[in-house]
Amino acid sequence: MNMKMSNKDNAEHKRKTRKKLNKRLNNPVMILALVLSSVAIIMSAIVATSYIKVQSVNLNIASVVIPKFAGGNEKKLVPHKNSTDAQQRLDEFEATEADFNSVTIDISDNDQGQQSNIETPVSTVQPSTQPKASSPKVAYLTFDDGPSKYMDEIVDILNEYGIHGTFFVIGNQIEGNESSIKSASEQGHYIGLHSMTHDKKILYKSGSSLKFLKEFNKVQSMVEEITGSNPWLIRAPYGSKPQIDKEFRNDIVKAGYKMWDWTVDSKDWKFPDRPDKVLQEIKRQVHREVEVILLHEKKQTVEALPQIIEFLTNKGYAFAVYKPDQHFSVNFANDSRL
Repeated sequence: MNMKMSNKDNAEHKRKTRKKLNKRLNNPVMILALVLSSVAIIMSAIVATSYIKVQSVNLNIASVVIPKFAGGNEKKLVPHKNSTDAQQRLDEFEATEADFNSVTIDISDNDQGQQSNIETPVSTVQPSTQPKASSPKVAYLTFDDGPSKYMDEIVDILNEYGIHGTFFVIGNQIEGNESSIKSASEQGHYIGLHSMTHDKKILYKSGSSLKFLKEFNKVQSMVEEITGSNPWLIRAPYGSKPQIDKEFRNDIVKAGYKMWDWTVDSKDWKFPDRPDKVLQEIKRQVHREVEVILLHEKKQTVEALPQIIEFLTNKGYAFAVYKPDQHFSVNFANDSRL
């Protein structure tokens, strides 16, 4: 009997509780309070989510340091006077250091028309910091074996596009071309070093780095006298491999030089009067986030250069000039000291 009464009391209690709750829920004030509370909770969640996203974006921007556009003052890519396809989509970058993805470099043949029978060297672009996925694609246009009669033409084309190049000059060719070097430097192009003679026997056959460094010290002084700057970036004639071994590199490091090879060999030396072949080689090889493209001061290079720039632009590349404070390693030995 007591059990039955207890169950009856529980049922009555539940009925009264539901009645009170329904009464409260039917109260307009209570409904409004519940709605406002729900809205407040939802808005708080949205604000918190947005804050997290903003913080994430700001972190990415702060952690991805991008080089200024080829000298730091370019607003956008300007098409060449004969261009019809160049995309106007490159904005000015505001950062001051380079931070790029690690990139595997596939190298074939040697500089200056000398084909090699050795195994194709492979290298890795080694950025100064950890790679970031949001880093842009960047191309460095580098020109060897100047100064020549083509240097001013190359500079003019680069200037028309609002970008800069990196030139590696030979000391024995400077006399009579001082004005070209000075003008290029003043316009924001970087003047690097490519030895005095470009003679493989003199530079490498002695068995030591003595003559190599002597030549680079001399051409460095010549460039400094012309431009007022003291360049430390060198490019070894014919590339650093297999000519330059570990002991040789140790001496280069002790001398304070940095050394660039390349990621793309345009083979422009191989195709006289065939600018289409030069462009074809670049199209075939370009695919990395960072490309250091080997070119030479040659007629076919001048003719192909506008199309090369437009091709790289359409592939989404920005252009950068070498800057000492943005240095990163590009050498066949993967030596991060250089």
